[in-house]
Amino acid sequence: YALMMTEFRDNGMADDEIKKLITPENFVKYKDIAKPDIEEDFKVSMATDEIANMEGIEVPAADIDEQIKSLREQAVSEGQDGEFDEQAIRGKVESTLQRRMVFEFLAQVADLDIEYVEEEQFDPALMEKLAQESLEREEAEAAAA
Repeated sequence: YALMMTEFRDNGMADDEIKKLITPENFVKYKDIAKPDIEEDFKVSMATDEIANMEGIEVPAADIDEQIKSLREQAVSEGQDGEFDEQAIRGKVESTLQRRMVFEFLAQVADLDIEYVEEEQFDPALMEKLAQESLEREEAEAAAA
């Protein structure tokens, strides 16, 4: 939730507007919306870690170092060199590269049957309800000020 609020700020949203969005109700809504994706990501992560362990898939240190070097260069070119935390990034890089290697391994050896599943349809009524609630909250705050 905090990451999403930070992204709003980075995209130019005013701090006052962001503060209005930070409510217990909005957090609960966010949590309900994000929960299925988080659970799915967790399951995929656990499965790829287990496959990597079972199959002895390890990322060569040189590949990790090469990727970190590239990320560091990108951070320097974007003026974010001071924010580059190699220790924090190293684990993420290794995990991402290992996941990629597991997927490549599975693509080579697995006999997969692809099942296409339709995604949920956009619910305009829900969006209208959320917009109305947001508008009412803003009007109440403006009236109170």
